Amino acid sequence: MTWEAGVRVRGGGALVRWFAAALAVVCAVLAVPPAAAAAENEDDVAGIVVVGVPGLAWTDIDEAVTPNLWAMAGSGASASMSVRTIGSWTCPEAGWLSLGAGERAGGAAPRDAQCAAQSQLPAPAEDGGGWTAEGWDALVEANESFNYGARLGSLADALATMAVEEEAAAVEAEAAGEPVVEPDPGACVAGIGDGAALAAADTEGRIAFWAPDLGALGAAMAACDVVIVDPGVVVGDAADEAPDTSTDYDQLGQDDVGVGSDDPSGEVDAGEIEPEPDAVRERAAGAADAAVGEVRAALPEDWRLLVAGVADASAPSALHPVLYEGAGVETGELTSATTGRDGYVQLVDVTATALDAVGADVPATVAGAPIQVLPDAGRTSGSAVAQGIDETAASQAVISVSFVFYSVLSGLGVLGVAAAVWLLCGPDRFRGLARAVCLAVASIPVAGVAAGIPHWWRADDPPLAFWAIIAAGVAVLTAAASLPWTRQGARPVWVIAGAAALLIAVDQVSGATWPLHTPMGYTAQAGARFTGLGNYAFAVFAAAVVLLVAFLPWRGRARVWGPIAIGVCAVVIVGAPNLGRDMGGTLTLVAAGILCCWKLWGRRLTVKAVVVAGGIAFAVFAVGGFLDYLRPQEDQTHLGRFVGSVLDGTAMNILIRKADAAIGTIGRPLTWISLAALIGAIVIWRKRAPIRSTEVAAAVIGLTTVAVVGAVVNDSGIAVTGFCTALGFGLLAVAVGPRTERAEPATPDPVATAPTSGN
Repeated sequence: MTWEAGVRVRGGGALVRWFAAALAVVCAVLAVPPAAAAAENEDDVAGIVVVGVPGLAWTDIDEAVTPNLWAMAGSGASASMSVRTIGSWTCPEAGWLSLGAGERAGGAAPRDAQCAAQSQLPAPAEDGGGWTAEGWDALVEANESFNYGARLGSLADALATMAVEEEAAAVEAEAAGEPVVEPDPGACVAGIGDGAALAAADTEGRIAFWAPDLGALGAAMAACDVVIVDPGVVVGDAADEAPDTSTDYDQLGQDDVGVGSDDPSGEVDAGEIEPEPDAVRERAAGAADAAVGEVRAALPEDWRLLVAGVADASAPSALHPVLYEGAGVETGELTSATTGRDGYVQLVDVTATALDAVGADVPATVAGAPIQVLPDAGRTSGSAVAQGIDETAASQAVISVSFVFYSVLSGLGVLGVAAAVWLLCGPDRFRGLARAVCLAVASIPVAGVAAGIPHWWRADDPPLAFWAIIAAGVAVLTAAASLPWTRQGARPVWVIAGAAALLIAVDQVSGATWPLHTPMGYTAQAGARFTGLGNYAFAVFAAAVVLLVAFLPWRGRARVWGPIAIGVCAVVIVGAPNLGRDMGGTLTLVAAGILCCWKLWGRRLTVKAVVVAGGIAFAVFAVGGFLDYLRPQEDQTHLGRFVGSVLDGTAMNILIRKADAAIGTIGRPLTWISLAALIGAIVIWRKRAPIRSTEVAAAVIGLTTVAVVGAVVNDSGIAVTGFCTALGFGLLAVAVGPRTERAEPATPDPVATAPTSGN
């Protein structure tokens, strides 16, 4: 009896034990906590002042023009910040509201290309007993339609809750005869300036302390432990100089509404927007710097100061600086658990940081995590600013090439599908060319991952440098898969799929740095995910793993443990909290791997098998998420936070956003390669069915699972199918190869074979 037959007939118990052991390994790895970014600061901090400057960019920080900001960049810690909230750029009204909510929030005023409407913020109304933000009900109503679950005023409410809890604790201690700790009288948020009023308001729109200018800074710090300051400056074009204030924002850039969505809706086009005059920017930046200097001069030794560019001044968006100094803050870089990457934070992290600095609990309604300091005594103002400028340039360069990359990949992908159909079903003519096209198209996403290794955005012509890298990568991989000793059978699959899997695995293990600055990953300013495995890279990685599992030449018992070993390693890379952190990818890859192996081992693919595979995938997803949820909140990945949202009843908003984002990908460039793959598969099935090879059947089932399930459970939707097709369709056709028809015996020539009469 052959090994394959043994697996089919009497290997059921062994397979169950193998799967159980594999899942145990996966769950154990998923339980490993991510590396801590930095130790928590134990210094007593009396309070924190947050100065928000909409439009502030790294290029505005100059030793001569903004000396206070320049000094902070060298004396404290800094990072680049994504201000992404609702849509592809964030105007001031939305930025201030998001700061107060700790979640992505939008403004009620129209969002035009120059943010003119959302920059004109009214002062709060005073009613004798306090202040109330103008138009608060309209702001709450507007955010109810965004499905982000933003609870406006969460910052102020968290401090009010702390005050109530401290008061209750004092009463209990007094009743029990224990030492009484006096409640903090400053457990509130004070606002200075019109924009700060939106961030300082509680859920009812009321503000504990407000003043129009910095003349009341001392009183504000005496009243509240958290002070939000709006210097009244937007660093960018003045409203009367904006050349295009009526442009609808959906016509510019990307406008993804789903958390984690990184599929752009179109190439960023600044339209009529022109660069701001230097004099205008310098005056605005100088005014903001003067306000920062006034705050620094008045800041007590036990307080902290955080300065942040809390919004964009116009489209397109960009990264903005965050500068942090004061009690217990060392010189260095900043990071947070929401980014997992050194030197990057998000706007919602500022909310959590303010609460953490004064000892308040971060509520579940706040999506951010406290900013942490990574000490670096050698960091200078010049190096911090240069790094911020480079990070901003990288993120903007990625956006400038992304739409073209997706369009080219989709167009060539359609051609690749046609070449695959020709290779499998067409005549002998041009089969060599069809094979080369299949290999070249499969190499494009692999070259896209590798493009992040060189710093192409620093070139004089970044788009030209990017496309030169893509062309070189495609040429090298295509040639490597066409050599005399690699072109036979499934060997081209080993070369290209192996290169894809190896590149992405090495990148994840080494810190996930390569796809970040390519269209294969998330741009930092999108605020989706700064580290881990993005949906596009996941689709390529999963397709590569399926092809390797199906077509590697397994022998004997290795036919069982080999695919399981590869599958376990792949799932760990995708789902581990200190590696891929991809919850949708984990679910997809587990299901695809099980079904692929099931068929590879000669088992029938039944409805029961599909249900079992789905159940196991969901179990791994649930166990990994629950283990992540049990960690401290500052250590949780988005998987653990999603479990928390399930428990507190807010998960539906996340699911709705993801579904909206996935549906929104239909009609974008990668739709066409996906549609071509469906048509091509039907043509091939009609002409080449049935599939007699277990390896081919396993690959087809695995790739189909990645393409379908991945599109359903990830907010990148049809893009997952597109990238899976780009790598997998042509390679599968090359592995199968053209049909070789059996030659019919020649019909004897009756004349030639007729007996001749002798003479």
